[in-house]
Amino acid sequence: MLKITGGYLSGRNILSVPGEKTRPPLARVREAVANILQHYTEGAEILDLYAGTGSYSFELISRGAQTSVLIDKNPKAIEVITKNAARMGLQDQVKVIRADVLDTIDQLKKAGKTFDIIIVAPPYFTGLDISTMKKISSGDLLKPGGIVVLQQSTGETPFESSGALEVKKTYKYGDTRITTYVKKPVDVVE
Repeated sequence: MLKITGGYLSGRNILSVPGEKTRPPLARVREAVANILQHYTEGAEILDLYAGTGSYSFELISRGAQTSVLIDKNPKAIEVITKNAARMGLQDQVKVIRADVLDTIDQLKKAGKTFDIIIVAPPYFTGLDISTMKKISSGDLLKPGGIVVLQQSTGETPFESSGALEVKKTYKYGDTRITTYVKKPVDVVE
């Protein structure tokens, strides 16, 4: 059973998505990401792409984030995220969208939506990591001073700095690579 590792919801259980297609991040990875993001979290608006169980969003809301938009196209994942939000009393802080992530990024950009934290945790070895990061880096989805977190397998090709994003730091936890990105200064955007 997954559990929230910190904040006011610490110890609360997170339901998992049945089957093997959705792999929630290990507790140590979620806790590490929450610690990496501690200076970005308070009052943050999160965009959680390929949200799975919603564990990253729930962890960050527990630690002070304001809201999260969680996107996944798997109906079972959407059902689990919705149940998790209800069990924790977070229905007013989360918006759950069942949709294709790449299409939804375009819609969010057109609507002028921006976020303080963007979590990108697609299924491994699908190419969605690179295509999603390219879409994010070519627009203003990330607020100035915000941060993007990309979760990949260490066997996947790292996404190098591109468009409006530059690598801040890379971390490894077993076979998981976490890379953070921030906006480049305006005068050096490609």
